[in-house]
Amino acid sequence: MIRLFSFCFVLFLAGSFNLVGQTTNKEAEDALAKGIKAYENNKVEAAIKLYNKAIKLDPDFAEAYYNRGEANSYQEKYPEALADFNKAIELNSKYSDAYYGRGNVYSDLEQYPEAIADFTKAIKLDSKNALFYNDRGFAYSALKKHAEAIEDYTKAIELDADDANAYYNNRGDAYAALKKFPEAVEDYTNAIKLDPKDSSAYSSRGDAYFELKKMPEATADFNKAIKLDADNAKAYSGRGVMYGMEGKNPEAFADFNKAIKLDPKDPKGYFGRGMVYLMQQKFQESITEFNKAIEVDPKYPKPYGPRGAVYNMQGKVPEALADYTKAIELDPMDFIAYNSRGNVYQKQGKFPEALADFNKAIELNPKNVSAYIYRGLIYFKQNKHSEAIADCTKAIELDPTSAIAYGLRGDAYTALKKFDEALVDFTKAIELNTKNAGVYNDRGAVYTKLKKYTEAIGDYTKVIELEPNNVNAYKMRGDAYFNQEKYREALADYTKYIELDPKDAITYFNRGQAFFNLKKNAEALADYTKVIELDPKYVDAYIKRGLVYFEQEKHVEAIADCNKIIELDPTRALVYGFRGDVHYALKKFPEALADFNKSIELDPKNAGIYSDRGATYLELKKYAEAIVDCTKAIELDPMYARAYNDRGKAYKALGKTKEAEEDFAKAKALEK
Repeated sequence: MIRLFSFCFVLFLAGSFNLVGQTTNKEAEDALAKGIKAYENNKVEAAIKLYNKAIKLDPDFAEAYYNRGEANSYQEKYPEALADFNKAIELNSKYSDAYYGRGNVYSDLEQYPEAIADFTKAIKLDSKNALFYNDRGFAYSALKKHAEAIEDYTKAIELDADDANAYYNNRGDAYAALKKFPEAVEDYTNAIKLDPKDSSAYSSRGDAYFELKKMPEATADFNKAIKLDADNAKAYSGRGVMYGMEGKNPEAFADFNKAIKLDPKDPKGYFGRGMVYLMQQKFQESITEFNKAIEVDPKYPKPYGPRGAVYNMQGKVPEALADYTKAIELDPMDFIAYNSRGNVYQKQGKFPEALADFNKAIELNPKNVSAYIYRGLIYFKQNKHSEAIADCTKAIELDPTSAIAYGLRGDAYTALKKFDEALVDFTKAIELNTKNAGVYNDRGAVYTKLKKYTEAIGDYTKVIELEPNNVNAYKMRGDAYFNQEKYREALADYTKYIELDPKDAITYFNRGQAFFNLKKNAEALADYTKVIELDPKYVDAYIKRGLVYFEQEKHVEAIADCNKIIELDPTRALVYGFRGDVHYALKKFPEALADFNKSIELDPKNAGIYSDRGATYLELKKYAEAIVDCTKAIELDPMYARAYNDRGKAYKALGKTKEAEEDFAKAKALEK
């Protein structure tokens, strides 16, 4: 940004506004004229002495105060300059140049509201002076009021189109600050037309071309800028970035080093070196360079975002958030910083804050693919699956090659049980990125839900190929094999999972089931026992272990497991039924009867328990009760052969031969 208050423009003002002659004291007028002449020859101290003389000769000589103010300002003696401009304005309240001079002092002191007030006053007094508009535009830009700045630069160009090189440059900078890079390129081009040797305009246009991803044009401009001015630090920084993107790191470092040598107080060279280190994954070196850039200019926004990214990778989340926030404070148009901060918030589960950031990022850049994806991820986590699908669809519209967007949309379709749509998306995501194990895993899960176990096994196998230590893939593939009754293959996967995660009770249980189905009761028993060791409240493990004990005729142990289950969950009807079966096997019929009664109380629709209680009544010679229970079992399950057989026995015991023979015949027919 070029503010046109400089030594040469002080001379222009002195020559343009007939400052001499505003006093009746000829000696004071002569001293002022000589002071201006000395100033023209860059003899500032001599000029100040002559201005002092003029003021001494005529203490009401406003022009002398004004010129001394300009000289003090040039020497950065701002309190003295302000005092002089104040006095000039006190003596002549319509002195536009004095307001302008004081406004420039306020700008140098970064007191931009005061500067704008003075420039505005100067414009009211002299609305045809392009410099006044230009420098007010500079103050607006410093306050990030770029739209107002553009209006002022446009007015300056309108007033002085033939000498508007600097105004075009300044307006181009304001457009660039608003991310309006095509407009910025047009202004820098106009500046170059007015001054084909303007190295700064070429380097600025190179930056704008870079943002527009017009890399050949950017490189050409940086080279031209350096050719015109071998000391243009900004051009070296810009070209260094281009070299870095091309992987030409030695050339990049050479340009950044040159930029730093030319201007050690320009942060761009340090920032550029930091970015090259970042691309090389030399994170500590990149932090050092970003720190240096911030040290030389804490208001330069660019290093904060990348430094935040490094902090985030290092797990330094508070530092990362602070950097992203600072980047936004310094450049409210930085949609990437909003993206980055929003992503940190979503990982922290701070969804309102994250959504606010992604919404802002999209507002700033409606073509911001990653913001739609991140926002879609938050919607997904909030179970707002339709909204997630809408955002992913928008991301895909903007970038049809985004595998992440297809994968996330597939997850949302899965959550809505739209499995066909999910499979299409997962398949597309895999087509775009064949190395993403997560998407294979997600597609495998959908195939599992659809009972397409062969396809699921293929996907989990691919996950394992890509990530040999992915424990979940072994478990899921094991489950798929189990569902196909391929118990040996399931055993191998469960065993691998346990090797990788020996503390997972569920997988021990699943492996125990596989052993049980393979009639390997000893191994099953060991696994069920391990489950209980890892999770003493794992009810199903007690049930399955109890069944193994029962098959091994270890009835006491089986009853102990049933007792434990009832202690953990007294509402499980089947457990009472099972314990009743064990008591029945031990010929403890009263105890068995009590358990069957409790089981029926909890679940009056279980045909098997009525049949078991009927069998117990048979043993107790309570035939009428046995007939009632067997009849109930048949009512609930007309195909229950055992119930017919036991009822036949009860009828026979009561001498009801016909009924008995009919039941025996029915049982025999059902058993075929």
